[in-house]
Amino acid sequence: MRTPSGLLHVVDFKTDQIISAIQPKDYWADNRHWEIKNNIDIFDFTTFDGTPHAITLQQQNLVLKEVRDGRIVPYVINNEVEKDSNDRSLTVHSSGAWVQIAKDGIIKPQRIESETVNTFIDIALADSKWQRGITDYSSFHTMTIDEFIDPLTFLKKIASLFELEIQYRVEVMGSKITGWYVDMIKKRGRETGKEVTLGKDLVEVRRIEHSRDICTALVGFVRGEGDKLITVESINKGLPYIVDNDAFQRWNAHGKHKFGFYTPETEDQNMTPERLMTLMKTELRKRVNTSVSYVVEAQSIGRIFGLAHELINEGDTIRIKDTGFTPKLYLEARVIAGDESFTDPTQDKYVFGDYRELTDPNEELKKIYNRILSKFGEKQEILDQLDKLVKDANETASDAKKESEAAKTLAEKVQENLKNNTVDIIEAKNPPTTGLRPYKTLWRDISNGKPGILKIWTGAAWESVVPDVDSVKKETLEQVTKDINASAEKLDARVKEAETKADNLQKDFNAVKGEQERVSQVTKALEESDEATKETITRIQGTQEDMNKTIVETTKGVEGLQSTVSDIKKDQNGITDRVVKTEQNINGISSSIEQINKTSSQTIQKLNKVEEDANGTKQTIERIEKNVNNLDDDVINLVRGTKTLTTNEELSLKGARLSVIKDTYNGNAIAQTDTEWQGIAVKPSELIKRGKIKIGDTVTFSVTARMIGGESTQVFFPNSAGKTTVNGEWKRVSVTIPVGSDAADPNVVYRFEAESIPKGALYQQTSPMLSLTKKVYPWRPAPEDQADSNEFIKVTTEIKAEAGKISTKLEQVEARTVGVENWLINTGPNERPQTIGMIGGAVLNKVTSFVQPGEYVAIECQDHTDAFYQFHLDNTKIGDFEKGKDITISLDIQNDVLLDFILFQYINGSWSESVQKPVPAKDWRRESWTFKIDVRATGWGFRIRFARNEASKGKRFRFKKAKLEKGSVPTDFSKSTYELEQSVDGVKSTVTKVQDNQAGFDKRVATVEKDATTIKQNVSFIQNTQTEQGRQ
Repeated sequence: MRTPSGLLHVVDFKTDQIISAIQPKDYWADNRHWEIKNNIDIFDFTTFDGTPHAITLQQQNLVLKEVRDGRIVPYVINNEVEKDSNDRSLTVHSSGAWVQIAKDGIIKPQRIESETVNTFIDIALADSKWQRGITDYSSFHTMTIDEFIDPLTFLKKIASLFELEIQYRVEVMGSKITGWYVDMIKKRGRETGKEVTLGKDLVEVRRIEHSRDICTALVGFVRGEGDKLITVESINKGLPYIVDNDAFQRWNAHGKHKFGFYTPETEDQNMTPERLMTLMKTELRKRVNTSVSYVVEAQSIGRIFGLAHELINEGDTIRIKDTGFTPKLYLEARVIAGDESFTDPTQDKYVFGDYRELTDPNEELKKIYNRILSKFGEKQEILDQLDKLVKDANETASDAKKESEAAKTLAEKVQENLKNNTVDIIEAKNPPTTGLRPYKTLWRDISNGKPGILKIWTGAAWESVVPDVDSVKKETLEQVTKDINASAEKLDARVKEAETKADNLQKDFNAVKGEQERVSQVTKALEESDEATKETITRIQGTQEDMNKTIVETTKGVEGLQSTVSDIKKDQNGITDRVVKTEQNINGISSSIEQINKTSSQTIQKLNKVEEDANGTKQTIERIEKNVNNLDDDVINLVRGTKTLTTNEELSLKGARLSVIKDTYNGNAIAQTDTEWQGIAVKPSELIKRGKIKIGDTVTFSVTARMIGGESTQVFFPNSAGKTTVNGEWKRVSVTIPVGSDAADPNVVYRFEAESIPKGALYQQTSPMLSLTKKVYPWRPAPEDQADSNEFIKVTTEIKAEAGKISTKLEQVEARTVGVENWLINTGPNERPQTIGMIGGAVLNKVTSFVQPGEYVAIECQDHTDAFYQFHLDNTKIGDFEKGKDITISLDIQNDVLLDFILFQYINGSWSESVQKPVPAKDWRRESWTFKIDVRATGWGFRIRFARNEASKGKRFRFKKAKLEKGSVPTDFSKSTYELEQSVDGVKSTVTKVQDNQAGFDKRVATVEKDATTIKQNVSFIQNTQTEQGRQ
């Protein structure tokens, strides 16, 4: 910081031009008095009369003085100078020129809402030559001006409101003032670390302790708009004051409180009772103890002795040290006022404030040390015992050291053994040539592809560790050839047998027996052409109970011989279709056996095919299962949601510990509990209400159950019938009962429950069904739940051997509905998503929301009674969704506490929230839920709600990548095409499913085409292998 020159400049108040300069030698008795709090700055000095510069010292002219912090401060001459005829001197009295700002204009009554300090200062200086200078940011504030005030008063209110300090200055260029500036900064001065010490520059310090301001109860109030008083009565049980019980015990007189009153120094008229309570507690902590004040007289030695580092400036924070006090006194204080003289530094005086008493850590440690010594002196006996224990500990440590050295020696020996017995494994196409150790180096030879052959280095050559694969392949091919030849011989025998039977049937063709219940028909067709001869024999036999159809077809031509025998039987158990087909041509022999079994609930088709040609053999075993639920058209599951165990009006999970788990049984959801008397429940009153059943009907209720880790008896309710034992095997249990009059009671539910569950065991149920039948049938979904009645599974196992290679391929395709399109918008990392085309989206209730930039949205529960995030809630429309069809919501989520996914449905003029899914607390994962909209609903909505208990309060859940799509399969996250089309670049995105696995990622695209004559299924499979640089 530069040292001021002491030169004074006199400025003409009309032109702002410097008209004279006064050197330090030409004036004396100068004194500058300043105070930070009220921006008081007064400058007096004495000079000779009759000099050229004395003529310029007239009223209203300005005196410019450079102060220690480098600012040039303007002073205005207030009145006529004082002249002394004895010594022909004149004395000038001047004050800070900013006092004239008060006369620059008026500030009208107004309310300034949420503005920065810059805006406030600009309003105050709108009609003045002064302008805004340096300011520190101090957020946004509001001020109400109730009456006309001058701009200077307004500046002081601004500084108080923003908790800033004002400093005034001018800038001079040449001989003219070029700028008048008002600065508002956090704090004037510096943290210098200077110490004012007794015997150096500390003259005197006095410590005064006061108890007159002590209070044990504090009444706080703030005047709001108008005559309204803001107190804490509304949040403090009706009391306008707060108390300190410890202070009351110490200072009460005759059991009465000592009351104090407090009004915060603030212009904020939007004060809330909560904010006032916080300020009152802070103030009460100051008033429960005696107040301490200090009177300090310090001498400025910085300029007396020319020690620049000892200078004290405006607003500096220093330390005061007086070791003569008992205990020693250490203070931290701020210079808040002072008197300074440039010509006589001995006259410098300072006033200190904002005292903070410091403690000497060394003194405190000495006190503690002395107390400890006194305690130990009383317990010498214990110290002696401690010495003994220390000696014992040293001996133990010595023993431990010896043991550790022995362990170290042993570890080094083990490491040496490991080094000597370590085997090196090298994977390469060519034999390694370097770093070889006899019987310690293994080579994985992959010259013919993986998995390769393992070989060991003997010191001279590489020897195989495992047998040669080629010999194994040769043996396998020979065995397959033998099996094919044996199968071909058996097929030839069956074909001959079929031809013999066909000849016999031809003889009986014209003999038709006239039995009413039996029909027998045999036909034979012969086709001849230039290329081949085709002979077909068809035999049909049937009665009312069963039917048998046999077709023998033989084709002979230049390509070879082909024979097919079809045998179709139908009886009460179903339909069996068996086809034996043999082909022999110039390429080899092809034999296949096809069998189709049709039962009451499904169709199973098996194909076993063996081909042999010049390249090798190929065997294909194909199994197709197809559920044909409409074979029993009269058997209907009356209960909805039984596949996914989605709760609704008629289906519920009875028991607090019964919940749906991730495992499935035959694709159906499983409910699990570890507590007895809990199970899947069906409410017959809802089925009666929907017209599905009526009182007097006979129904069969069934469920599949098992007990993991034990065995128990389960009972049907409400009539305690159907007792059966369950164990670790899945078992279909049922009961057939009449629908009684009690079924109309909403409290009556049909369910199976376990009487007892062994400790550590788990009771599971799945696939509930209620049908209007007198016997149990296999489970099938309710018609409302069937997107496609013919769900099929195709499993193909292909074993192929050719050119010495063996490959196995297993392919499984499940037909499920897939949507892909995202019906949510605003799904970016820090956006709150909502449903396209629906109202009431992105709504928060009794929660607060914040974001982790670029990652996710977080929701925190404030009131557990009904805290939720809402994607939409619209009672006027269903949107672009279909009632009764699958809808899937999925998102990445992490929750600290139990949540509920809730489907709201507007049915018969009111909202229903009976369809819910509990979401237990868990770390980040992809959570999904498939649900259906009730056919009766006219509107719907979706919420994620905190569990309604005290544990939710203050807890959070975080989510991102939300997706709402049609169908039952949750696909990978993608933005809505609507949202993508609205982007700047107009990008459109088509999304296929990408499945991640440990080795890389698989991409499967499945297409299924069906028409009246054929089923065509194409499956493309693409696999990309993970590289070392990337991971899925």
